[in-house]
Parts: sequence; C-alpha cells; structure tokens
Amino acid sequence: MSVIRSRSASLLALIAGFGLSGAVSAQSADERAPGWSLGVGAAWAPSPYRNYDNKALPLPVVSYEGKSFYFRGTSAGYKLLSTRTDELSILVSPFANRFRHQDTDDARLRQLSNRNISGMAGVAWRHTADWGVISTSAQKEFTGHGGGTLLDAGYSYPLRKGAVTFIPTVGVARSNSALNDYYYGVSGREALRSGLSAYHADSGTAPYVNLMAIYRLSPSWVASGGMRYTILPDAVTDSPMVSADHTRSFFVSLSHVF
Repeated sequence: MSVIRSRSASLLALIAGFGLSGAVSAQSADERAPGWSLGVGAAWAPSPYRNYDNKALPLPVVSYEGKSFYFRGTSAGYKLLSTRTDELSILVSPFANRFRHQDTDDARLRQLSNRNISGMAGVAWRHTADWGVISTSAQKEFTGHGGGTLLDAGYSYPLRKGAVTFIPTVGVARSNSALNDYYYGVSGREALRSGLSAYHADSGTAPYVNLMAIYRLSPSWVASGGMRYTILPDAVTDSPMVSADHTRSFFVSLSHVF
C-alpha cells in the first residue's frame, strides 16, 4: 500500500498543476517494494484563468519502483541515496500548468499566445520519522519557457485505520518570476493585441493543503482519492489573465499492484 500511496500522491500533484510537491509519501525504505502498478483515474482541476473551460480528465496511472530508478505517477527519478529514513534523488517531471486561448470564453484572453506544459528537472529529498514525513524539492524548467525555478517543501502525517490510510499534508511552493511570468504575464505585444494591461509577474509563494485517502480493496487492488487546495500568490492573482485567488483539484483512481 505504501508504494501506491507515493504514486497516487505524485499524480495528484500534477493534476493540481501548480508544482510537484503533492501529498508526500509516508513510506520507509523497507516498505518500498520493487514492482509495477497499473490503473485508471480521473481528475478535475478548475483553472484560475478567466472564463476557462474546465473538464474532468480520465487518466492512466502507471508507476514503477526499482532499486535505483522510479516512475511515480508523472515523475521519473534516480535515487542517489536510499535508506530506511532518507531518500535523495534526481528527477524530471512536468509542471502541469498550461493555457490554451481556444479554451477560454473571454474575448481578450483569446488573443493571447498559448502557454504549454513545462519540463522540470532537479533534486528531491524526503525524510521519514515517527512524527511524519518531510519532503522537499528544487527544480528548474528546461524546455525553453523562461528557465524558471520551483522550490517546494511539505509535511505529512499518515493516519492508518484498518484498510484505510489518510494522508493530510501541508506545504508551500515557491515559484520565481520567470516561471510565473511565462504562465501569467502579458507582454506588451499581447496587450496591444488583446486590450489587456501589460503585466510582468514577480516571484510568489503558494501554501497548499492536500488530503489523500487510500483504501486497500485486496492484496492486489487499491483505490485512492484526494483533494488539494492552494492559495495563489499575489504574483498570480494580480495578473489580468486570472480571476481566482485559489485553486482546487480532485482525484480518484483504481490501481492493480503487480
């Protein structure tokens, strides 16, 4: 169940779309058994962009945990250090925010350029203790979208009751100006074309809360669900592209463990 907990959590983070922290895993090294899990899931994550078309998304859930390599939801990594209490790894993963002008009903936003999903690479560290789990990461964008950076730190404390495990998590994500400006800035050329005010986004800090629930249906089947609530920083909410001060996302899945 611990392996599934980590994988489901990382996919929830992707769907939240504002960082890669998500609900951190509460597993120790001796619980992270190698193997695959395959499943299906669905997510709903309303966008903060104005008048944006928000759709529930069906998603595959595919994960692998090896001695050195792992693929957890949407993140691929290599473990530099793995002990009973600590894991240090390098990883690549998507920053799953995007803006498509055809998906908004706002006439001005339809004149803006699209913003695409970004590739991120960096390092992650997790420490597991009796009092909970601390997880941190530092990543940099490498796909030509401004080279922004994202820092994340979270704390979780798993609560087990029979076949159900609840994982509440609190954390904070810090995105720099380059990353925020790519997704929420309005260039002078776009301002002339759309009628919006030109805007340059600064860096910002976004606190968040996750709650995951994992239910072991059988030795091979696990169901999970969760939600994430993020308070957006002023650098985002001040953008003329945005009409919300927070985001929410919801996720459910069913996975088979091999």
